[in-house]
Amino acid sequence: MSNQISELQPWLAPWARWLISAWPYGDLTSTRRSHREQAQLYAAFLRGETKYPVAPPGHSYHELGRAFDYLAPDEILSQLGALWQSAGGRWGGCCRDNIHFEA
Repeated sequence: MSNQISELQPWLAPWARWLISAWPYGDLTSTRRSHREQAQLYAAFLRGETKYPVAPPGHSYHELGRAFDYLAPDEILSQLGALWQSAGGRWGGCCRDNIHFEA
């Protein structure tokens, strides 16, 4: 599982950098995941072992390099989410996950 912006789709990476530059004090925790990594994370989610929601394998934009997770305080995430959406991105994904940004 990667946490590198360079693992995102090339057209998305500059947008992710742009968003993170708005509040660079957070933690980029996840970018691209393989199908296997997504399945393992989803299984952990089903067992109650994850703090945040996880989409089933085959349904996550992380597998396509089109999503990233960014940890920050909730009030900051709300502002970043609004900023991301104003640029045409989707915030929260399928599961209303406030650390999840996708395009």
